[in-house]
Amino acid sequence: MQDITDPKAYYNRGIAYYKKREYDKAIAELSKVIEHQPDHAEAYYNRGNAYRDIVDFDKAIADYTKTIEFKPDHAEAYYNRGKIYVEGDEYDKAIADFRMTTEINPKHADGHGYRADIHLSLGEYDKAIEGYNREIELRPEDAEIYYNRGTTYCQKGAYDKAIVDYSIAIELHPTFTEAYTKRGSAYFHVGKFEFAIQDYDKVLELEPRLTQVYAARSITRLHLGEWESAKSDLIFARNLWVNTLNTFYTMYEGVADFEQKNNVQLPEKIAAMLKGA
Repeated sequence: MQDITDPKAYYNRGIAYYKKREYDKAIAELSKVIEHQPDHAEAYYNRGNAYRDIVDFDKAIADYTKTIEFKPDHAEAYYNRGKIYVEGDEYDKAIADFRMTTEINPKHADGHGYRADIHLSLGEYDKAIEGYNREIELRPEDAEIYYNRGTTYCQKGAYDKAIVDYSIAIELHPTFTEAYTKRGSAYFHVGKFEFAIQDYDKVLELEPRLTQVYAARSITRLHLGEWESAKSDLIFARNLWVNTLNTFYTMYEGVADFEQKNNVQLPEKIAAMLKGA
């Protein structure tokens, strides 16, 4: 029979409790391991996971830090600590931890991805793209990564590259409504209005409740001079309490600005609707 005072016995029982999601019991057992063997890196790491899962983030961070102290090449400890730093908006610390994760384990796709996500949120687009490039090398069949890189290209104004990425995402995941929506917006920005309409149509086919798309489609139809279809979308959006005017006025100063920039004159009824009449 195994000695119950043996740290290995406490450790194994702690892991068993953790797998059963009995986190308090897991913490108690792993604490006994640490009491008997204060440099047991894996005990700190797994106790940190238990603290994380009960949302006691300060204790989780402390345990991941001890893990790293005793095992500096523990990629997952850096990774899990980084994710908690993200939750606390401590982005510099999170980036540093994810960088260490990928230095220790260059094939850690999530480490590259999380760091890229932070760079995107901070407006550091080139760094974000670099991270997504590495993540794609490791997960070439993951539609979400292409979508994220496409969004980064959009933020940079590189709409053609964004369209390529959204198209790959759609090829990998044909019902990816967000990718259709974003690609439609990218097509709009490069003046490919017919393609934008096709994407908005597909979005509404897949998710009719995404009513904001009616506003985007109505404005796109204005650029094509499809007055009746545009008016129908404007009316439908208004009936659904979608703020089409907000969308329009983020793009143009007003009706006169739209008409001047596009060298058209809007029908009186549509112009009145866009003026809030």
